[in-house]
Amino acid sequence: MNKDYNESDELLDIGAAAYREGNYQKAQEYYEKSANLHNAQAACNLGYIYEYGRTGEKDTEKAFYYYSEAALLGNANAFYKVGDSYLYGNFVAKNGNLAFLNYMQAAGFAEDSGTDEDIKSDIYYRIAVCYFNGIGTEKDNLTALMYINRAESYAYFDRQNNKFMWRSIMKRIKALREKILREIED
Repeated sequence: MNKDYNESDELLDIGAAAYREGNYQKAQEYYEKSANLHNAQAACNLGYIYEYGRTGEKDTEKAFYYYSEAALLGNANAFYKVGDSYLYGNFVAKNGNLAFLNYMQAAGFAEDSGTDEDIKSDIYYRIAVCYFNGIGTEKDNLTALMYINRAESYAYFDRQNNKFMWRSIMKRIKALREKILREIED
């Protein structure tokens, strides 16, 4: 079993290097090999390849499949992407309850892993959106404020680590925080 784990990580690393170089076909090939060895991150990365059509056409069905596989293996990033699928109706019917449930699962796995600091701003932002809008849960501005504050603190972590598109998530966080505060103060 340890041999498979090490081999799957090696295949994942080769795929990630190819992805960074823009060789998406090679990345997909190595991610598939790694995912076949039950590597959750490789399965999640395949979801991104299919969601954004990196090797051809976008395929929301395959993206959802791979995100779901990765979520079943405990990948926090995959849980929030499954949540997005339910929130926006990507391949599956819109379902706010399932979106919220997956976002909460993502938060739990991210907290437990100790390695998912770079996605916490995204996860907590989504949870704040759910509480603010009553998606899958009761509308609760104070809980929304708690989660948006968490999201904002992790967005600063993203900034310090130069996370891809950190400015975009920071802008969305600040806008939602203002809306929440306006409703609380009214």
